[in-house]
Amino acid sequence: MITTIALDLDNTLLNSAKEISAENERVLKQLHKMGKRIVLCTGRPIQGIQRLLTQLELFEPTDYAITFNGGLIRHNQTQRILAQTTIGKQEVAALYQDAEQRHYPIDVIGADKVYSIVTLGKSDYESSMGAVLPFADISFDELPADRAFGKAVCAAPAEVVQRVRKEMPTELTDLLHIVPSRAELLEFLPNNVNKAHGLSQLMAHFGETLDNVMTFGDEENDFEMIAQAGVGVAMGNAIPQIKQVANAETLTNNEDGVAAYLKQYFDLR
Repeated sequence: MITTIALDLDNTLLNSAKEISAENERVLKQLHKMGKRIVLCTGRPIQGIQRLLTQLELFEPTDYAITFNGGLIRHNQTQRILAQTTIGKQEVAALYQDAEQRHYPIDVIGADKVYSIVTLGKSDYESSMGAVLPFADISFDELPADRAFGKAVCAAPAEVVQRVRKEMPTELTDLLHIVPSRAELLEFLPNNVNKAHGLSQLMAHFGETLDNVMTFGDEENDFEMIAQAGVGVAMGNAIPQIKQVANAETLTNNEDGVAAYLKQYFDLR
């Protein structure tokens, strides 16, 4: 039985205006009142989803959110951390060395701020993130050695991201989980962290498994949770790799694809 609905945000639950539509909101609230868990599962930091949690009223005792692509699971009501996997300055140092050699920008995301390593050149990340977190422009040497970080990113034009990923050395692919969340954003995550990993930890907390989860996604960073869920649903606008491993396909994010599939599956009006 499906007890939990896990949703990617950008280009999945959110439309092109970066909003949850009235219909998606209505259907998700209906299912939440019926006892289904609604879990936002995103690469964003927790600060970047607070308004969405508020809009969907996800503050019941069993409500959690998964951020940093599976690296952080936090209780919405109390902010208590259920599970967390991070990287440190040592991992960032290996990435920085490669970025210096191959000329691409990186930003490092901590709990309370984003560190832009401007000695590599200022990236597009701050302009795309808005005011969700404060940004600090620093050199690599100034990056705190005693802090844990959720992830690092390379925010750049799609052709740059594609080149950086294609030529990534084995030492880094062995050290980090490297995956794009969109064409212009490459994410560097703790090794073995992905959205399915985070969901497995959350479901174990409830004495359940991924068989009890329905997932919605569109991009490569959704791959594991779409492939491993009891029901994995690809958006109509999803990349081919996601559609290939999904159990089902729905309409696009601009056509209320989440609501359309949920109404059909749960026989809602």
